[in-house]
Amino acid sequence: MAPSRTPPHWSPANTQLDLQVSYRLGAPLVYVKGELDHQTAPRLRAVIAEESGSAPRAVILELSKLSYMDSGGLSLLFDTLTRLKGTGWLGVVGATSPVARLMEITGLADQPGIRVLPDLDAAATALSDS
Repeated sequence: MAPSRTPPHWSPANTQLDLQVSYRLGAPLVYVKGELDHQTAPRLRAVIAEESGSAPRAVILELSKLSYMDSGGLSLLFDTLTRLKGTGWLGVVGATSPVARLMEITGLADQPGIRVLPDLDAAATALSDS
């Protein structure tokens, strides 16, 4: 019998998340690369908490290199909306098809306070309009 192979995103040993923060749009812009799951969500949660501490008008997450997101990532995004309520909005830029679909079927994409944007140019425009 051949050994079973678990997909990499199900294996905590293979889970990785790379984060980089920029301010080039005049608001915190967090580049997220890898897998956002129960194991890695606390790292992104800490970055968002730090960046939203000064009540920015928006926190932008660039997700074009996010390969996987589970309920841990979704929970983090819903919590971030709550954190920003009344002070700013959450921008999600360049979400991959699987991530965008997950946001749609859970209703996250339709929540007040979130803006799903195709690219950084659209994010810059949204920031200048707010």
